[in-house]
Amino acid sequence: MADITIIGGINIDIEGRPNEPLKYQDSNPGKISISYGGVGRNITENVARMGGSVAMISAIGGDQMGLGAREHLASLGVDVSRVEVKKDATSAIYLSILNDKSDMELAISDMDVVKYIFPEFLERNMSLLSSSKAIALDGNLERETIEFAAKKFRNIPLFFDPVSTAKAVRAKDVIGSFTCVKPNIMEAEVLSGIKITCEEDLKTAGQWFIDKGVEKVFITLNKDGVYYKDKDEEGFIRPGQVKVVSATGAGDSFSAAILMGMVLEMSARDIARYGMAAAQITMESSHAVNENMSKEEIERRIKDV
Repeated sequence: MADITIIGGINIDIEGRPNEPLKYQDSNPGKISISYGGVGRNITENVARMGGSVAMISAIGGDQMGLGAREHLASLGVDVSRVEVKKDATSAIYLSILNDKSDMELAISDMDVVKYIFPEFLERNMSLLSSSKAIALDGNLERETIEFAAKKFRNIPLFFDPVSTAKAVRAKDVIGSFTCVKPNIMEAEVLSGIKITCEEDLKTAGQWFIDKGVEKVFITLNKDGVYYKDKDEEGFIRPGQVKVVSATGAGDSFSAAILMGMVLEMSARDIARYGMAAAQITMESSHAVNENMSKEEIERRIKDV
């Protein structure tokens, strides 16, 4: 059985970049890239590359892209035996069109297959979940699934990644059931109802989570780093010098670092430093998961965090 079990989505990311300014209702010459993504999947791959013992619970369609994503995780040592194939469904796909300045112009998101991850799905995998040292929930899950897991696994360290403000609200009623959460500022505002405009507001929001029952909270601050808090300590970890190629996926590697820290029973500050080092590695790559991610590389950099 794996130490860490991650419940969430596996996406296929398709991105188009035009060579020149976009012309609507026309064919635009450019570059198209296809990659494996999804918050839950990205966290899982990062944990595997960090040397963690990890399993994933998810659903994919019976198409080659979804099957390829599952096999890719398996090649990294991930237990994918609980990734179910829904032959009549399409794997989750995120299709985005950028403009010539690399800003997104529009996107279509087809995540219907994630809805198959309902409470009965988790019931079927109870032996794996009950033996895990930590369980992670991806905010893309349906509210009933999040609430079921929050109530069912009270005796197992639980981690929640909100994913977005719209999806964060799905966990609002059970937020105190989580051992650890990692919202950004906007997600923390939605969950706590506290407007965050300065460091004191961050501390107030951090205390709100602790008062609710959360043991460790990490509020990410984009270029300004992360605020961390538990019942004993709080503080800020600021990012060091890093050549940013892309910030995509940095939050997912931070989540993976949190899970590793939870299993190793690290302090909130040490987890924050570990997560910051992992995020810096991710930002040096154009991919959502940097293939150079490893426990050794994190430990080499952490002394500068």
